[in-house]
Formats: sequence, structure tokens, C-alpha cells
Amino acid sequence: MTEPLMDRRRAGELLREADCPEEFIRRFLDALELAPAEELLCMLRCQRCRQLERVHEEQRKLDGLDRLRYELEKLCREKSRRGEGDGGC
Repeated sequence: MTEPLMDRRRAGELLREADCPEEFIRRFLDALELAPAEELLCMLRCQRCRQLERVHEEQRKLDGLDRLRYELEKLCREKSRRGEGDGGC
């Protein structure tokens, strides 16, 4: 049996710190024993893309909240200029 490219424990720690799903961590650690470095790197690149897509999804949600906040602030400013503010703006 060949020596793993890196320590399983350390690899698992790093993957958990990166908030990778447990299923991916299990598959990666299994592959760490046998797979060539190129395959491991491919697995990591694919997981990075999946996690980056989650970041983008969260960014879209934040953008929606910011848009709503902007529109509400704009309405409050307009009401205030017209002297229609009810104290809530």
C-alpha cells in the first residue's frame, strides 16, 4: 500500500473548516488513500465551485434586501420632503 499524499486527519480538519459537506469529506478522505494528486485536485476544484455558487446565492439574497431597504429609505425621504412623514421614517 502506498503512503497517502497528506495526513487524513489534517485534510479532514481543513475540509471541515471550509464547511464542506460530510459526504464530500468522506469521499475525499477515501480517495486520499488511493487516488492520484490530479484527481484530488479536481475534487477540490469542483467542491470549491459548488461552495462559490452558494456564496453567490447568498449574495443575491443580500442584494434583494439591500434593494428593498433602498426603496423604503427613498420613500421615507420623499415623504419627509413633502412633510408627510409620520414619525416612522
